[in-house]
Amino acid sequence: MAIEFRAKDFYYGENLSRVIVIRNYPSKVRIGWLSRIANMEGVTCSIHLTPTNSSKLTENISKSIGEIAGRINNGGSALMMQRAEQQYRDANTLLRKIDQEQENVFYVTIVIMISAGDTEELDRKSRKIESALAGSKMRGRVAMFKQEDALLAVSPYGICPQSIKDMASRNMPLSTIAGAYPFNSSGINDGTGWIFGKDNQGGIILLDTWMRGGDRTNSNWTLLGVPGVGKSATAKHIIANEYALGTKIIIIDPEREYRDLCNNLAGQWINCGGGVGGRINPLQVKEVPKDDEGEEKENSLFKDEGKGMGNLALHFQIDRTFFKLYLKNLDDMDQAILEESLEELYLKHGITWDTDTSQIPNEQYPIMENLYNLMSEKLNLSDISDRKRDKYEKLSLLLRRAAIGADASLWNGHTTIEAKNDFIVLDTHDLQEADEQIKTTQYFNILTWAWNQLSKNREERVLLIVDEAYLLVDPEVPQALQFLRNVSKRIRKYEGGLGVISHSVVDFLDPAVRRHGQALLDNPCFKFFMGTDGKNLEELTKLMDLTDAEQDVLLKKRRGAGILIAGSKRVHAKVEIADFEFELFGKGGGN
Repeated sequence: MAIEFRAKDFYYGENLSRVIVIRNYPSKVRIGWLSRIANMEGVTCSIHLTPTNSSKLTENISKSIGEIAGRINNGGSALMMQRAEQQYRDANTLLRKIDQEQENVFYVTIVIMISAGDTEELDRKSRKIESALAGSKMRGRVAMFKQEDALLAVSPYGICPQSIKDMASRNMPLSTIAGAYPFNSSGINDGTGWIFGKDNQGGIILLDTWMRGGDRTNSNWTLLGVPGVGKSATAKHIIANEYALGTKIIIIDPEREYRDLCNNLAGQWINCGGGVGGRINPLQVKEVPKDDEGEEKENSLFKDEGKGMGNLALHFQIDRTFFKLYLKNLDDMDQAILEESLEELYLKHGITWDTDTSQIPNEQYPIMENLYNLMSEKLNLSDISDRKRDKYEKLSLLLRRAAIGADASLWNGHTTIEAKNDFIVLDTHDLQEADEQIKTTQYFNILTWAWNQLSKNREERVLLIVDEAYLLVDPEVPQALQFLRNVSKRIRKYEGGLGVISHSVVDFLDPAVRRHGQALLDNPCFKFFMGTDGKNLEELTKLMDLTDAEQDVLLKKRRGAGILIAGSKRVHAKVEIADFEFELFGKGGGN
């Protein structure tokens, strides 16, 4: 890469750069006196230290003190006397530090490189930095006709040419040097992992979401923000980097935003909106995320209802939620008859409360058409009451759609979906025009399958991404969100992580689902709140105790910017996405 040096700047590839040195310093400085300059955009700062001869230095300072004392005794203008007295105090302070406190003193040379895309931008940045230096009572000077030596000084070679030292060297006690840039950034650097972006001071945010200890108890994410603030791009950034480090990825994708990313990573894209290879049999018994020990009974999703806590008994509670989501107008009697019929149907297929279902093949489970036929058969029984016959008739009519009607492609048949890859996208985009209850029911059905896959291997790192998670929020059937809450709490025990993505906070805090929705927002160790406003911002402020400055960040709705929380640390963050990542993301949301 060619470098073209000019009088006061130089071209380095496509960048134009200029190096300045700090010539003058104030007599007193505050802690972090250089950090503001060093963290400015487009700035590279290099500090060179050269040890001094303490005995020779103390001798020179003593002489200087004598000369200054003489000037004070001779008198002069008020301004000259004031300056002389300040110099006298500073010299005595420095002498005391060297002689009595044995503090080392160094010759310090501070070199600053400013980089930009063109001359106009470079001049603008230079003026800004010179103004910042002046505000701190320092003065910068361009290394005129010495840009080559200055580049050598600012590069990480540990070399500072004498010509630059002659311009900018100044003796300074070690305590002042240490206070220049005290490494007090509030940023997040886990030492390993992947680069999320930068904090508001320009520090790199390096995340290892699988690191445990202290306030890092899980690998879960919450990602919230209104449309248009870069939420999809951020999600893909997280997903792509986790996948690159060996994490298995499963994504529930209602908006078809991840298909290009999946294809570019040679993943497995599955159409779960009615595709032949994307069917999940709701009646197939699956693993469930059990409640934690000590869970209050009224908050428990999986209770022992007298049939034990075997596989079928636990799955019955999944079936119950499925049918409540799908068939909204079932009363308690309808529900009781439906469950009685399900029990009979499973028995016909050789599955009882005590059966170990882990080895049963997909083809042995009953399907929706079997349930519909059983209901129809019940109508012809002569020894049932008219009321019960009416219930069977109602249920058979309601189940017809799922068995042989419009929804049969979704749910009537044995499970055909099969995980064959470490990057899986479960797409439900084809259901966009379907009723809300169809979308919510299938979303829940997919989630039960995804949990079943995740819980198979406790040694494998898996990140389950639940996009547009608000689709699971149904105040009439809070059990759907409760299932997701259980996944959030249990997933860490299976070496997994859950990512919940949504544009709405309010939906999760509806009084009917709040105890589950709030847990989904509170539980993750990693949270990234992007631009939002109105009621969502109001609720988020209450929930997360946001400061006025943090609220301002969210109100500005800057693309890729937000508040990142990792354990107990929280920073203003800007997501940094490389060009090659955008190429991977493709044409879906997130560009």
